[in-house]
Amino acid sequence: MSRDRAVSDVLGFVIVFSLVAATVGIVSVSGIGILQDARNAEQLNNAERAFDVLADNMADIHQEGAPSRSTEIKLDNARLEVRDPIEINVTGVNPTGTNPSVSYSSTPIMYEGRSDTAIVYEGGAVFRDAPQGGVVSEQPPFRFSDGEVIIPIIQTQQMGNTTSISGGTVRVRAERAVREPLPEFVQREADYDALIVNITSPRYRLWRRYLEDDADATCKITRPETVQCRIDDPKRLAVTRTLINFEFET
Repeated sequence: MSRDRAVSDVLGFVIVFSLVAATVGIVSVSGIGILQDARNAEQLNNAERAFDVLADNMADIHQEGAPSRSTEIKLDNARLEVRDPIEINVTGVNPTGTNPSVSYSSTPIMYEGRSDTAIVYEGGAVFRDAPQGGVVSEQPPFRFSDGEVIIPIIQTQQMGNTTSISGGTVRVRAERAVREPLPEFVQREADYDALIVNITSPRYRLWRRYLEDDADATCKITRPETVQCRIDDPKRLAVTRTLINFEFET
């Protein structure tokens, strides 16, 4: 009788120990995954806040006339990259048939971490970009109000040879090269029937969403990664260009 009880105690201990070990293993594996996801999400949020500061510093240059600004971005296991330039084109639709047009390229700055979501600064805006969609984290410095159309074209351009950098803390140093109004698009009483804005960018869908919502523009996709938006009957108009050179410093 006592032998049977001893065997039962041993079996009970083995079963309980196995359950505890299995539970600890499952919790450890899933818990590490949850912690990693939380860490990645926090790093991405921190990067987004740093890019908001970057956008503010760039605004000091193209809006306030500051000669230069520097922004520190902590990378840890992420990297900062220079991406292929986007294209911004503005065309005036004139009743006389002469339609002046200007085009400028702008080099995006992208943060990429462990997740499939990236933070991108381009054309004065900050985007949180992901394969399943994205959001405009910081709107471009355009203004549309009561018939007034103000479009500052922010033309960022890389100087130096470093196009990708990872780990540690990186400083993005930016300095103003050119700041000028575009005479054909600076009018107190606009004589254009409409303004056509074409943006070629991998984030064209986010540009489209912004322009449709903020400018009440009529937009369509004209070719791969290009959105064309028409802003009808502008009353007052100001389109400017600011060329900002930037580089990565460690």
